[in-house]
Amino acid sequence: MSSFPICTSELFNLVYIRCQLLKHRCSLYIVNNREILRKIGKNIRQARVKAGLTQECLAELAGVHVQTIGAIEHGDFPFAVTTFALVSQFLETSPNRLLEGLESPDPKRTERIKKALARRRTLRGQKAE
Repeated sequence: MSSFPICTSELFNLVYIRCQLLKHRCSLYIVNNREILRKIGKNIRQARVKAGLTQECLAELAGVHVQTIGAIEHGDFPFAVTTFALVSQFLETSPNRLLEGLESPDPKRTERIKKALARRRTLRGQKAE
């Protein structure tokens, strides 16, 4: 049985990450990927409309199916970074513009994990000697 708590109804919306670094245990951290995808999709749609392109035209330019563009704009489809780069280029907008509105990561959590990993690397380096 998995040690990760998984709620079947939210399986596609949430990613559960549990860190156990040495004896330091990070709290359960939930990232809502759907919300991230929705914000990016909304920004892509706004940029596409502003550029005067249809979903069909953008799909043809980016080399993906038209339904893929629709799913991206609705936040239903996690897409490759290469597709993201192509979409950004054909919309003639910066990738940063398409990422606007995303929440910043928790700085305290980030620092805690970095410190724990640095300690782990230090201990591994001492064992190798």
